[in-house]
Amino acid sequence: MRHSGTVYLVLNALIFAIIGVSAFANPVAFTNTIDFSLDAPAAMPEFLATFGGLMVMIGVAIGLAVVFRRHRRVAFLLIVMAYAGFGGGRLVGMLAHSGFDWRNGLFFATEVLLILWGTACYLQERKQGHAPA
Repeated sequence: MRHSGTVYLVLNALIFAIIGVSAFANPVAFTNTIDFSLDAPAAMPEFLATFGGLMVMIGVAIGLAVVFRRHRRVAFLLIVMAYAGFGGGRLVGMLAHSGFDWRNGLFFATEVLLILWGTACYLQERKQGHAPA
């Protein structure tokens, strides 16, 4: 449990960075993998802004929290909030629009797991009394 927070941060930095780099490297293959269509002319720049640039920079920001320990508490909180947003949006999408399928179920379960793990890391960091960012 001692290094759980560091593992959580490194894992999430890698997750976000890999998503971002994959989106930039081969956007068509990436969109095909998630059944996402780029039909409108403005879709590719929007896709690359969200799945490319934003994800890479989230990975970089999390990486900074690995290096600068004083930022970890805020990083844990923001990652948990991000996964709560992903999971909440996914749940609304499944309930109101598409229904449940194995892929969304797997992503949702992963998001819930990462919310719980990140919350535990945040509480542990707070308990240890490390100064917030």
